[in-house]
Amino acid sequence: MFRTKAIKNFQKTRFEIYLWWIQSPISDKIHDLVWTFYSKPVQMIKKIYGWYTNVFKTDYDFDCHCLFAIIEYKLKRVEKCLLNGNSVQEGEDLKALKLAIKLAGRLKDDKYEEKFYVRHDRKWGELKTWFEPVNDGSGNSYWRSSRPNAVTNEQKEEEKSDRRTMYGASENQTKREERWLYAILHKYLRNWWD
Repeated sequence: MFRTKAIKNFQKTRFEIYLWWIQSPISDKIHDLVWTFYSKPVQMIKKIYGWYTNVFKTDYDFDCHCLFAIIEYKLKRVEKCLLNGNSVQEGEDLKALKLAIKLAGRLKDDKYEEKFYVRHDRKWGELKTWFEPVNDGSGNSYWRSSRPNAVTNEQKEEEKSDRRTMYGASENQTKREERWLYAILHKYLRNWWD
């Protein structure tokens, strides 16, 4: 739902000078020259540099996961614009925007499995891995792994079951936060303007 917004208070003298200037006959010509040959190119270069350093430096076309970096960066730019803009923003809208930025950042970082790994390593010990040659002349190897606290076959099966549970829990948390981000964007996107 599109809502109108109140305008922030201006300093009266600043506003009067501004009105005088925009009503003067040469203001349009000077503004067009300055905007065309200086302001717009400088703003575009700054914007491209910001996008490069914050998003495109680690953006890959083979991974749609990179969309979260784009969403996070764009929402941060929108937040700065709304806070410094001319319209009075609703507290609920800004709170939702902050939450969307936080969720997009967490989804971009994709560290959901880490807390589960720490707990799993504490219980079963640190994972040891090695390669064994296949001995068929192909040069291939088998990847092998073990955990110090999983010695018997029952313990090894329990460790595998715990690992599958860990992956499932981290995947569920990731999907839940994705749905939460999409719900916030769906509900508030049209309210984030100045």
